[in-house]
Amino acid sequence: MNNNKEYFRTLKLRKQLLYFFYMVSFVICITPIISTTTIITEIATATTDLSIAENISALIFTMLPSYQNKQEIPSADQPIDFEITNDLKNLIRILINNGTNAAIVIGLVDSNGTQFYGYGKTSNAPYATIVNEDTIFDIGSITKTFTTTLLADMVNEGIFQLEDPIENYLPSSIKVPMYYGQKITLEDLATHTSGLPENPPNLQVSNITSYSDYTREQLYQALSNITIKTAPGTHFEYSNMGIAILGDILESKTGMSYEELVKYRILNVLGMNSTMINLSDPWISHLALGHDNGIEIPITSVDLVIPPPLAPAGSLRSSVADMIKYLSANMGLIKTKLKDAIENTHMIRSATNLTGIAPYNMYVGLEWIVTTTNFGSQIIWHNGEVIGYNSLAIFNPTTQRGIVILCSCISQDIDIANIGFGPHDELSNYIWNLLLSI
Repeated sequence: MNNNKEYFRTLKLRKQLLYFFYMVSFVICITPIISTTTIITEIATATTDLSIAENISALIFTMLPSYQNKQEIPSADQPIDFEITNDLKNLIRILINNGTNAAIVIGLVDSNGTQFYGYGKTSNAPYATIVNEDTIFDIGSITKTFTTTLLADMVNEGIFQLEDPIENYLPSSIKVPMYYGQKITLEDLATHTSGLPENPPNLQVSNITSYSDYTREQLYQALSNITIKTAPGTHFEYSNMGIAILGDILESKTGMSYEELVKYRILNVLGMNSTMINLSDPWISHLALGHDNGIEIPITSVDLVIPPPLAPAGSLRSSVADMIKYLSANMGLIKTKLKDAIENTHMIRSATNLTGIAPYNMYVGLEWIVTTTNFGSQIIWHNGEVIGYNSLAIFNPTTQRGIVILCSCISQDIDIANIGFGPHDELSNYIWNLLLSI
């Protein structure tokens, strides 16, 4: 996640990339935040002369750190009702019908209940169905909020303390980096202030075979060979590697896989039955296939997921119906045993270097991004992006209004992931009005 990058829109590159994906039948399944959380195709100084391998390397693990070069659009003078209006439906239809071949499902939730709207189809196949709240999409880096919710839940049980040095939970053979004796803590990993790089240096993202076979031992080796350049806890720098290390610690402590942990501690509690990493029948038939520049990512790609050591950074797939349950729990609309842990993830813990739409400021909790519109008013959110998808989960804790949007194309085609940075186009302006109107 690097600041001051520009989106790369070159059609030639996209066609090369899509041809590459068809040939290897592979979809990268890690996203943003910050796809937060997500893989956003924003590339600095990219040119059409880049090789396929270099382009793949530039795309994978590029997360969404800030939204640059956007001008603020004033909010509407009149408040709008919190509902899916015909105007909103028309806006979504226009975006989808602009050559994307994609689909969008949006869900709204407040104290009055839930609302859903879907437009588009699950694929280009003749038998494809119209998407709805039960359709499954990749949610990318929104996955990271599940990882930090696991941490917060285990902190509440006394299994961990946020200030614990991570070396306490890693094999003694690992040389955990320090900054002049200052150790990295669990909280540093969960707030992206550890000083660890965006991605493991030994992760060969341009080599599909080595990427998919990446192991825990390689992750440990990367950690041992890193020298951090800032004191832990002092500087925000988005790190997929940090969240991967955090997930590894949670797995090692419990003896459970990441997917098992999420299911046991979160999904089962909230009744989120269509959220998972690995798709199998009948769930695969509910998947909306991803798109890039109107080109559909092949169905053969969906069986290939990111390697287990990297799963905590962006591997989950879900439906809007399930994500509305998750957002309802985060908003306090439903009370569960996760209540205290969830509230702990929202607490501001550090400033960030994220650039939003003026005059909004952005902070980080345990992975969740907290945008302050003015003192006393907050919007809490996270986004995601992988090849073929981008997504957003966002809510106003004061008005208890929440919105989930899942989309089966990248943000350059329909910009969902960047809405959290503030109102900057017609859709984001509409969403922010929904959240802030009283």
